[in-house]
Amino acid sequence: MSLMKGKKGLIMGVANERSIAWGISKKLAENGAELAFTYLGDALKKRVVPLAESLNSNITLNCDVEDKNEIVKLFEDIKSKWGQIDFVVHAIAFSDRSELSGEYLNTTRENFLKSMLISCFSFTEIAKEALKIMKEGGSMLTLTYESTKVIPNYNVMGVCKSALEASVKYLARDLGEKKIRVNAISAGPIKTLAASA
Repeated sequence: MSLMKGKKGLIMGVANERSIAWGISKKLAENGAELAFTYLGDALKKRVVPLAESLNSNITLNCDVEDKNEIVKLFEDIKSKWGQIDFVVHAIAFSDRSELSGEYLNTTRENFLKSMLISCFSFTEIAKEALKIMKEGGSMLTLTYESTKVIPNYNVMGVCKSALEASVKYLARDLGEKKIRVNAISAGPIKTLAASA
């Protein structure tokens, strides 16, 4: 199949071969898309680079979404390699594992702010930078999970995903006028690296 032939896109958030973002990447590649990948730090680089290479991708870039300058540089680097892109897949989330169990009431300010920055606000910053090099008719996609109800041992991540889903609606409103689609996928339970935490 070649539904995505000639399309170029960035995948953010592959951790290993069980990542939802990896499943998305494989399907995109099977359908003809050219992909670039991000990772954070050397440990993830060792996992992501071989996966990217298995899909004939030679663009793998480090990006810490806690640092706005790194997000800006990421899209400058992609622009220098490709010029424009057609899509972005955002599959990035974080919380201190110790705060996912017990009561949400005990969430610390530090973990709340860091989790919200990485899991939610990073999508907005990424959208802002991606827009500068995205073709008309492009697409931005993020991943969410069950933000409409309380899930035991999800705690601050449930709050972050609720905020992320609201962000998607506002971004869709803003970017729809520019002919860019913004969506979120709420996948069912999948045994990913994050789910096994």
